[in-house]
Amino acid sequence: MIVDFLAGAVPDAEAFALSEAVTQGRLRGYAEHFGGGLEPARTHDEVTQRWADARESARERAPSEEEFLAMLDEGGIDLAGVYTESFGSRLGVPTADNRLVADVVARHPDRIVGFAGIDPWEPDAARRVDEAVGSGLSGVVLSPFKQQLLPEDPRMARVYGRCEALGVPVLLHTGINWSLDAAYDVGHPRHVDAVARAFPDLRIVCLHAAWPWVEDMVMVAWRHRHVYVDLSAHRPRTFARPGSGWEPLLRFGNRQLADRVLFASTWTLLGIPPAQLVAEVRDLPLDDAVTDRWLGGNALELLGRA
Repeated sequence: MIVDFLAGAVPDAEAFALSEAVTQGRLRGYAEHFGGGLEPARTHDEVTQRWADARESARERAPSEEEFLAMLDEGGIDLAGVYTESFGSRLGVPTADNRLVADVVARHPDRIVGFAGIDPWEPDAARRVDEAVGSGLSGVVLSPFKQQLLPEDPRMARVYGRCEALGVPVLLHTGINWSLDAAYDVGHPRHVDAVARAFPDLRIVCLHAAWPWVEDMVMVAWRHRHVYVDLSAHRPRTFARPGSGWEPLLRFGNRQLADRVLFASTWTLLGIPPAQLVAEVRDLPLDDAVTDRWLGGNALELLGRA
């Protein structure tokens, strides 16, 4: 069984557009880094216009629910995760509501799992976790660099505590970020270590495996039995290339951490069909049993579906 733990934004035109617009428009540095030589936006008007342009462009590319399910079928993917985020209090732009994610999950409970966006700045953040889980969502997404908090900040702790008590994972952005308005190392694994020490029973999924600090990340995961890493936002075919920085994941992920690695396509970010990314994982120099765990077994156990 193949599980795409984090396939991308909810397959809804507005949700998809909002997710893409924040990356390509509101976060100064992303469009500039990935957009072919744009100069950094310097004024509020420039940022606002880029956000609006990115939102309109993304709306045209948004897949329908039917197209999303067809894409999963083409990749042989049995279960896929969709999500939203919440950072309006810091970035000042709207995001898709958690109820939209819950509605998609309710329509396809055997094919889709959903993760809620929680803004730790909101005074009722802990209650919102309860509401999200009560509506059928399977965890929470936090992005410290977008929410302008270190992962171990006390505001984050309220969210961690509820997730730990409810037994649902926190999906935490780790690794480099390209935002010119956030410190580049907010996603360093040392912050995950601090969270895992404070919340020993909290299941933490470290999105993007904290590249380029992969070796530090696998050591933190080895230290803490409830810390996982996912492959989102990176091409698996690059992992075996000398000097890629992924060598520690292949080494320890094939042995000591074989049960802690999760396949995630984030096809919306990479623009590559999940089927191709699944094939790239199968081509990695891993034991066959480990490949199966990466592609689904670990996720099923984490989600309580094994």
